[in-house]
Amino acid sequence: MDWPYGCYKKYDGGKVVKLLYSAAIRYPKITILFILGVTIFLALQLPKLHWETDARVYLPKGHPAIKYDEKVDEVFGVKDAVIIGIVNEKKGIFNPETLARIARITKKVAALPGVIANRPIDVASLSTVSIFSGDESSIGSEPLMPHVPTDAAGIDRLKKTVYANRDLLVGNLVSADGKAAMIRAKLKEGINTRYRTYFEIKCQILPQETGDWSGMQECASAGGGDWQKKGKQGASGWQQQNGAGQQGNWQQNQASWGQWQNNTKGGQAQGHAQNGDQIYLAGRPVIEVTSGMQAIKDMRIMIPMLVTAIGLTLLLIFRTGRGVVLPLFVMGAAIVWTMGIMALFNIPLYTISTMLPVILVAVSIGDSVHLLSEYYDQVVHDPHHPGSEIIANAMHHLSRPLITTSVTTAVGFLSLSFAEMPPFIVFGLFTVLGISISWLLTVTFIPAALAILKPKVGGYLAKRRSLRVHSEQTRLVRWLVAGGSLLHERRRLAGAILLGISAVALIGAARLYVDSSWMNDFRQDSELVKANKMLNDEFDGTIFMNVVVAGDKKDIFKSPELLKHVDAFQNYVDKLPYVGGSRSIADYIKNMNKTLHAEDGKYDVIPDSAAQIGEYLYLFSVSGRPQQLDEMIDYGYRQALVTFAIKTDHTEDLKQIIDKARVFADKEFAGDNVKVNFAGSANNSYVWAHLLIGSQTRSIILSKLAILIIAILMFRSLRIGIIAVVPLIFSTLLVAGVAGFLAIPLDVSTALAAGVAIGVGVDYAVHYIFRYREELIRTGDKLAATQATMRSVGKTIVFNALVVIIGFLVLLISQFPPHIKLGYFVVSYMVVSCLAALTILPVLLGFSKAEAKGQAKANGL
Repeated sequence: MDWPYGCYKKYDGGKVVKLLYSAAIRYPKITILFILGVTIFLALQLPKLHWETDARVYLPKGHPAIKYDEKVDEVFGVKDAVIIGIVNEKKGIFNPETLARIARITKKVAALPGVIANRPIDVASLSTVSIFSGDESSIGSEPLMPHVPTDAAGIDRLKKTVYANRDLLVGNLVSADGKAAMIRAKLKEGINTRYRTYFEIKCQILPQETGDWSGMQECASAGGGDWQKKGKQGASGWQQQNGAGQQGNWQQNQASWGQWQNNTKGGQAQGHAQNGDQIYLAGRPVIEVTSGMQAIKDMRIMIPMLVTAIGLTLLLIFRTGRGVVLPLFVMGAAIVWTMGIMALFNIPLYTISTMLPVILVAVSIGDSVHLLSEYYDQVVHDPHHPGSEIIANAMHHLSRPLITTSVTTAVGFLSLSFAEMPPFIVFGLFTVLGISISWLLTVTFIPAALAILKPKVGGYLAKRRSLRVHSEQTRLVRWLVAGGSLLHERRRLAGAILLGISAVALIGAARLYVDSSWMNDFRQDSELVKANKMLNDEFDGTIFMNVVVAGDKKDIFKSPELLKHVDAFQNYVDKLPYVGGSRSIADYIKNMNKTLHAEDGKYDVIPDSAAQIGEYLYLFSVSGRPQQLDEMIDYGYRQALVTFAIKTDHTEDLKQIIDKARVFADKEFAGDNVKVNFAGSANNSYVWAHLLIGSQTRSIILSKLAILIIAILMFRSLRIGIIAVVPLIFSTLLVAGVAGFLAIPLDVSTALAAGVAIGVGVDYAVHYIFRYREELIRTGDKLAATQATMRSVGKTIVFNALVVIIGFLVLLISQFPPHIKLGYFVVSYMVVSCLAALTILPVLLGFSKAEAKGQAKANGL
C-alpha cells in the first residue's frame, strides 16, 4: 500500500503503547463500553467533592506563620471573624432604632452554633463591650450599653462615653464620625462552620432586620440538600439549623419571603423599620466562602461555553461530526475521571482547583487534534483502506510523539510537587493525572471509534482538487510552507531579530513583581467589594496583623520599659501607609492610668513604676472584664499580643508594612530579652506571596530542566534537546516581558497560565522536531524537510492553538476576575507559543549542520 510517508513501521512507539492502541482497534466495542462505564462510575463520584477555602491551607504545615497563628488562637483566643458593618448616613448610629438593631443582630449572631460566644467580647459590638471606670476611691467596669437607650439623654451619655474611650473604641467598633458601627463575631474552625454561619447571617438574620429578601434566590441556589448529611459538599446545613431560638426551616423561610414582601412598604420590614440603616457583611471568612462559591458558580457557566466554543472551532477545522465529538469526549472524560478520582479519595477542592478543568481543556485537546489531523491527511491521500488500517498506521506514526508530549507536559506540572504550598502540590499531581488520562483516552478511545467508523474527511473533493492545482490542501498550508521556506533562507536575519526581541523581553521580565489580593477576585461592583471598602473607610481596617512579643520570664510585661517599647512600636507601625490602628495591653494600661486620674490627658501614658503597672493589671483582672485582658496578655505576663488593623490585602503593600515593622521591632526590642513573631491574615498573605514566587520560580526552572533532559533522551541528541526548549523559553520570556512593561503582577492566574505555556509549548516543539527529522531522513534536504513539516505538523500546530485560543477567549466574559486573567494570559501564551514554534524551530534546525548525519542510527525516532 502506498502511504504518503514511508517510515511508519519503524516508529511503533514501544510495545506497551502499541499493545494499547492495537487492542483498542482489534476490540473497539469492548474498549468503548469499558471507557464509558468507567466515565459513568467516576461521574457518580463527583457529588462527593468538598471544599476547603481556608486561606491558611496554602501555607505548609509547620510553617512559622501557621504555628504562631495557632499560638495566637491558643493563648489569646483570637479567631477569624465575620464582620457586620451598620451605617446610617443621615442620623448616625447613635439613635434608638439603630442601636436596637445592633443589639438584636449581636444577640442573634451570638446564638448561632458556628459562632464562639463563650464570653461577651467574643461577639464584639457596642452591646457587649465593657468600659473601665474608677477613681481614687473605687474601681470597676461596666457594660458600655447594658440596655438600648431610648431618650436623648441616654443617647448623649452613651456617645460621650464612647468618645471618652476613643483610643479603645473609635476605629474599632465605632467610626470617628459616628455614622458606622461594627459587629465582629469569632467563628469556630472548619469549612462547614464558615459556610453555615455565612448563610445563617446573610440569608436569615440580615434580611429579617432589613426586610430586603432580594438575595433569597442566590441563597436558594447555593443550597441544595441537608448540610448535616452532605456537610463537606456545600452550604446547606443552615437550612435546617436556623440558630438558637429561631424555629422553622429553609422551606418556611422561603414561604415567609413572600409574606415579608407583602408586609413591607418601600423595602422596610414590618416591625424593624430600616431607619436609613445599611448593613454590610465582610471579613476573611466571608471573603473565602464567597470566593469559593463564585469560582464554582462561574465555572458552571463558563465550562459549557468554553466547550461549545471549542466544539464550533473543531467543526470549522475538521467539518465532520467525529472531528468534534471525539476530541470533546476525550477532553470531558479526562476531566470527569480526574475530578472523580479526587472525590473517590476524598481530596478536597481548593480555590485553585476550580482552574483544574480549565487547564485540562487547554492541555488535553492537543493530542486529539494531532491524531485526527494525521488521520484526515491519510484519508485525503488514500480513502479506500479500512478505517482500522488507516488509524493503525496513523498511530504507528504518532505514538512516540504523543507519549513524548504527554510526558514532557506532565513533567512541567509535576514540578509543582516541589512547591511549598499544599494546594499547589495537589493541583500539580492531579493535573499530571489528568494529562495521563487524556493521553490514555486519546490512544484507545479515538482509535476504537475510528476503527468502527467508515473513513471520511470534510471537504474531501475540494481538498483533492486543491492538491491537483496547488500541491497544497489549503491557503493556510500554502502560507506556512512559504513562511517556512523564507525563514530557512533568511535564518541569520530571523535569528538576529529573535535575539533582539528576547533582549527587550528580558528587560521587561526584570520588572515583574508579585502582588495578590483576595479582593481582586471580585468585581469592583460586587457587594463584598463595596462592604470591604466601606469598612476600610470608616474603621481601622478589615485585615489583621498579629504580633506576638514573648519574654523569657514571668511578669516581664510589668516592666515600664518593655511596655513603652511596645507603645513606641505601635506608634511607628500605625503611621505606615494602610495601617489603620492597633490594640495592645499598653493601650489598656494607658487608658486605665488616665481613667484613675480623672480623665486627665497627660496621664494617657505608661506609668514609670513596675509596681503601679502590676497594680493596674491586678485591678484590670478583678474589674469584671478580665476576658479583655485575656485577649492581650497571657496569665503569667510573659507574652503579649499587638494587633494591627490594615486597610489593604495587596501583598505588595503588606510586604512593605511587615518588612518595616520587622526592622523596627528588631531595633526597638533589642535589649528587652523578648522574641517578636508575626501572625494573622495579613502576615499569611505576605508569606503566601513569598512562597508563591519562590515555588513558581523553582517550578519553572525545574520543569524546563526536566523537559530538556527528557528531550535529550528522547531525541538522543543534546543539540536537539536544547532546540526543543528554546521556543518554550522564548514564549515565557516574551509574555513575562510584556507583563513587566505593563506592570501586571504575578499571582495565581499568571502562575497557572505559565504552566499551560510550558505544557503546550513543548508539545508544539516535540511534534515539529519528530516530523522534521523524519522528513530529513526521507529527503536528505533541510528545505524540503522544513516545507514538508510545515505542510503537516505546522498546520496541526495552528489548529491546536486556534482551538485553545477560541475556547479561552470565552473566559474574557467571565464574571470572576481570576478566570478573566487566566483567559487572556492563556490566549497570549497560545499565540506566542504557536508563533515561536513555527519561526524559531525552522531557524535553529536550519543552522544545524550535522542534522542529517547519522539519522539512520536514530530509527527509533
